[in-house]
Amino acid sequence: MYGGTENAANILAGKLADKGINSIKMYDVSQTHYSYVLSDAFKYSHIVFATTTYNNGVFETMENLLHNIAAHNLQNRKVVLIQNGSWAPTCGQAMKTILEGLKGTEIIDESICIKSALKEEQLSELDCLADKIALSIKESEKVLQTVG
Repeated sequence: MYGGTENAANILAGKLADKGINSIKMYDVSQTHYSYVLSDAFKYSHIVFATTTYNNGVFETMENLLHNIAAHNLQNRKVVLIQNGSWAPTCGQAMKTILEGLKGTEIIDESICIKSALKEEQLSELDCLADKIALSIKESEKVLQTVG
């Protein structure tokens, strides 16, 4: 909403790129129609949803995307949820509630909570999260390499 969530997502993307994950696509759902994001969601094994709390829920364009993902029954994805909220961050649990009914959906980490803007001490949390995501992606690639 004010750039703090986007900044954290950009930093995480940079950390993933530093770890050799180079197939990263980012969308700002307040600027991009959800259908483009939905289409790409079926192409990627790992998805990071980063949003802000809005009216004690999920920012409306992200909520719309999540409901459409659920309606299209996206399955077997690894998901990371990053929530932002200055005084009562609730969007993380709300996102989880929308996604948890999807078969094979695994939430990698639920620990990132931004209070308006990323704090210097939270950079280590993003490092840890990037490690977890990169390891999970590399493990998935190994499975795909042995199957084919």
